[in-house]
Amino acid sequence: MKQGRILAAVAVGVLGGSVVVAKAASVPAIYTAAQATAGATVFSANCAMCHGANLEGAAGPTLVGQSFAAAASNYTVGAIFGEIAQQMPAGNPGSLSHDQYAQVMAFILSKNGYPAGATALDYNAALGSSVPLVSQVK
Repeated sequence: MKQGRILAAVAVGVLGGSVVVAKAASVPAIYTAAQATAGATVFSANCAMCHGANLEGAAGPTLVGQSFAAAASNYTVGAIFGEIAQQMPAGNPGSLSHDQYAQVMAFILSKNGYPAGATALDYNAALGSSVPLVSQVK
């Protein structure tokens, strides 16, 4: 009977579970919902004038969807976060606090289909993050 349960578990994994596992592995939860909510406010006050209220782009590039982070771009959270933290907002780079930069990145991740989790995105960890940044928004 034990062998039957193992085979059933393997069958579930092969037939359906592997897709869920692969999806979860490619889209990690690396920020909290509270960070994304706070990030929406920071983004609205400091970023929306160039990147649009819905991250759709205006004077600055879009920050959502495949035109922002397609798999072929090979972006990482660390690369994009470094650019944001060191070069934004335009005209006053580095003017936000470390927490505010992490909140903005959490907001961007949320809008690109990354799920919120239990652990907050840390500024220093985000700078060195090798997590792939691939928008889940089509």
